[in-house]
Amino acid sequence: MSVFKTLAGLTLLTLAGSATAAPRDELHAAYSRFLAATSFRATVTDVNKGQQLSAMHFVAPDRYHIQNGQGQMEQILIGDDAYTLIDGKRVKLPMPIKVGRIVGQYRNQAALDELARDLDVTALGEDTVDGTPAKVYTYTQTEPARADVTVWIGIASGLPLQLESEGRFMGVKSKTRLRYYDYDDASIRVTAPE
Repeated sequence: MSVFKTLAGLTLLTLAGSATAAPRDELHAAYSRFLAATSFRATVTDVNKGQQLSAMHFVAPDRYHIQNGQGQMEQILIGDDAYTLIDGKRVKLPMPIKVGRIVGQYRNQAALDELARDLDVTALGEDTVDGTPAKVYTYTQTEPARADVTVWIGIASGLPLQLESEGRFMGVKSKTRLRYYDYDDASIRVTAPE
């Protein structure tokens, strides 16, 4: 889904640190730090409907456990292998799927590349996310779809805490929020089903 790809591109943010750095440079450093995370958890929420769309656990370099908000669909992705829950049993999908399309909503190198080129980033000051102090940035993303993005980067961690993306996806105006937490938590595991 385009909304997920857009969010993925946005999620790569993490604050680098120099108070004198330009907002775009700070955001670029944040994306780079995000891509270096060894694990994290994330949720995707439709802001307008107040409905959680999905939840995900990630373990580097390529392990994802994704559930939709209603718990009806669940996938485990490990490298190019994909497993899905069917009739209460995990089944390895018979043909390779485009894993990048699924996980692109959470981690996307293309967003970092776009930011490095010529993206106009504005610093909005400071705020909090669930009581955690954060710096807030905004920009307009053009790939894979045009969206206005606001991202909260933890001041202490330099990692993205929250990202909101608003735009038209598949002809429908929407606003989506990603929340990231439990970075580099060794208890997060994603294993192939037996």
